[in-house]
Amino acid sequence: MDMFFMEGPDPVLTRSDLIRDPSLSSYEKAGGYRGLRRALSGLSPSDVIEEVKSSGLRGRGGSGFPTALKWEKVANHRVPVRYVVANGSEGEPGSHKDHFLISRSPHQILEGMILASYAVGASQAYLFVKESFPEGVSLLQNARREALSAGLLGNNILGTGFSLDIVIFIGPAAYIAGEETALLEALEGRPPRPRPKPPFYPTEMGLFRKPTVVNNVETYAHVARILADGPSRFRERGTQKSPGTMIFSVSGSVVRPVLVELPLGFPLRRLLEDYAGGPLPGENFQCFFTGGPSFGILTAKEIDTPLEYDALRAKGTGLGSAGIIVLGSGDCPVATSREFALFYEKGSCGQCPPCRLGTESLHGLLEEVEAGKGSLQTLDRIRRVAEMIKGRGNCGLITASAYMVQSLLQHFPALLEAHLGKGVRPEGERIPCWHYDRFVG
Repeated sequence: MDMFFMEGPDPVLTRSDLIRDPSLSSYEKAGGYRGLRRALSGLSPSDVIEEVKSSGLRGRGGSGFPTALKWEKVANHRVPVRYVVANGSEGEPGSHKDHFLISRSPHQILEGMILASYAVGASQAYLFVKESFPEGVSLLQNARREALSAGLLGNNILGTGFSLDIVIFIGPAAYIAGEETALLEALEGRPPRPRPKPPFYPTEMGLFRKPTVVNNVETYAHVARILADGPSRFRERGTQKSPGTMIFSVSGSVVRPVLVELPLGFPLRRLLEDYAGGPLPGENFQCFFTGGPSFGILTAKEIDTPLEYDALRAKGTGLGSAGIIVLGSGDCPVATSREFALFYEKGSCGQCPPCRLGTESLHGLLEEVEAGKGSLQTLDRIRRVAEMIKGRGNCGLITASAYMVQSLLQHFPALLEAHLGKGVRPEGERIPCWHYDRFVG
């Protein structure tokens, strides 16, 4: 899907001078690598971590875990060999921000990775990008070459004695490869299959069984800006518990699918009306997947919810990678959920039987309902399967698939029952059943 980029009210990562040109010269003219020069010339590794902690930066790739806490675990680990990994896989439906950053400002990501490596004592880092994104691979490889030539990467960086190399790793396009431990498996040359946790938490037993920091590429880009401008500047935007900005992707039934960087806490209504242009002509908003399908549904009556981690969690959903999928009154949440269930079924690596069988079962049951062949017993089976499989695999895919259908059951019980054997709404109107690729491509 083609996304339209709009500049937000006070951008940090997407300032026009930072994304005008992906070259090193353009990035340095915009103040690029200023944070790295400042850190290597006057800050200790623990000072860098303290600045990230003071900023309140939370990971921009899913759960919103405090970035500095992850770094501290690795920096203080008894094992001296550590690694830093950037997750640039971006496989969640509706999310487009990571590919945008890679395309427009690759050096911003590399600078953040170098700072993270300095902070935790790593001399080797890896940036994972999927083979299905060849343009991004090329831009990152070129940025790495430029950084090496300029002495910003490699041996004795800026004459400080600190050395680091970053490998641009071209990984498989599978959805599951974006799960952090599956990504590590791929980096080690194996199929991308999630590891059991415990014991394989990346900060304890990560890449090559060494303590490893794994962060999303947007997280690293924020680190570059925090070290350049200071943590207090970062905290001027966002909320107390969710400071800073985030790049939001809006797709689905809106006038203008859009990418825009906004302060966390920005109202969903304003994002959809001011930047995405509102609902499609003749339609109203029906519901939203605020963090992609993995975080469940937010109904239209909750459109004024602020876009930040805790407020969305209180509503039973989440922010995830900020890929917001909008369903209008012309869309069918049942059909959409069926297609997402198929996405999870295909995305499962199959190593955990509850996931392999559970995702297949949920998709089949929703297919039955959508075809008008279901019954109340079918809905009860969906409830029981979803409850049974939650938390039963090595990764969050199985729980995400279960939570998605539970959210559907919670918010649209009448619509589900209207599908049973009839395929009409209670008032007699035929239910329009669109596939999810109408809006996520």
